[in-house]
Amino acid sequence: MTNVINTGLSNQAISNAPVSTNTANNGRPATAPNTGQLAATSEAVTVSAGAQITTQLLGAARTATGVNTAAVMQIRSSIQNGTYNITPENLANAMAAALKDKTS
Repeated sequence: MTNVINTGLSNQAISNAPVSTNTANNGRPATAPNTGQLAATSEAVTVSAGAQITTQLLGAARTATGVNTAAVMQIRSSIQNGTYNITPENLANAMAAALKDKTS
């Protein structure tokens, strides 16, 4: 069985193969130093709340179209009806606002 970890950059598959343990002791698992007890062989990963939110936001960004479909439909309808009218002043204001947003 394979688990998939989504890092936000690419999907990386990891195997469920057991983590290698030190078996240099005649094939037996490693023991904790000076105790004779078996050493812990399990590991846990904790993902912070910030990382979880980032992963959710990246997923939402990947599925978003980046297009305001309501505005596109309204403009398209206006063009088809012949009612789309833009004045040079409105065009200049929109261009200035867009440039201002890019520089700030």
